[in-house]
Amino acid sequence: MGYDIGIVGDEPLADGMNISLRYRRDFVVTDAARLLEAARAAYRELHPEATPEDAVAMVTCAADAIFTILERDGLLGDAIDARLAERERDGLKLGGARAQVVVNEPEPLPPGWECVRTGDVFALPPEHADG
Repeated sequence: MGYDIGIVGDEPLADGMNISLRYRRDFVVTDAARLLEAARAAYRELHPEATPEDAVAMVTCAADAIFTILERDGLLGDAIDARLAERERDGLKLGGARAQVVVNEPEPLPPGWECVRTGDVFALPPEHADG
C-alpha cells in the first residue's frame, strides 16, 4: 500500500516563481558578557573605522549581538548578498530578506536538524505574534 506524503516545497521549478526560505536557528547564551564582547569585536571587524566606544554604542542588546556576529560570519548582510547575487547567472535572482530575533522561545529547537516536529516551528510565541 503506497502512501502519498506531501512534502512542502516539492513543486517543480517554474520561471517567475517566488521562493521564500524561512530559516530558523536557535542559540543558548552561555556567557552574556563574553558574547557581547565578541559581538562588539565583530562590529569593529566589519567597521574598521569604528572606535571601541562606537562598538559599545552600536551593540547593546541580544538582537544587536546576534545580527552582528551572523553578519561577521557571512550568514547575513552584504557579503552573503553579494555571493547569492552571483547566482543570477544560474537562474536565481536575489530577492529581499528579513530576519528577526525572538528571545525566550518557549519551544526551542534541539541541536541538529529538526525535520520531524509537527506544528509550525516558525510561529512566533504569543507575546511576539503581533510583530
